[in-house]
Amino acid sequence: EQIKANWPDSPSDYYIIADSNGHARHVYCHMEELCDSKGGWMRVAYLNISDSTEECPPGFRLYNQNGVRACGRPQSSPVRYCQSVKFPSYSISYSQVCGRVTGYQYGTTNAIQP
Repeated sequence: EQIKANWPDSPSDYYIIADSNGHARHVYCHMEELCDSKGGWMRVAYLNISDSTEECPPGFRLYNQNGVRACGRPQSSPVRYCQSVKFPSYSISYSQVCGRVTGYQYGTTNAIQP
């Protein structure tokens, strides 16, 4: 956000910024509008599972069917089980989180049960 404020024409790219402890961090900054807010977003996580070199986060299992890759809960998990993942922010403070998650239900339409 500070990069965008000081240099409004800065492109989306990798930048070196200092975390709250003064340590230099190499981060990707998205400078275009995102989630109805002005540019200056710092990426804390990126996962493109369609890339064959990417792996699922810890606790998730890779499913691959007919060349379509997806991350999901392990087969041994109970039916009413949700899996989550935390991504570190490396002591860099933030004021808003914006992201996209796509979820799918396989086999039945009862994805939400009381």
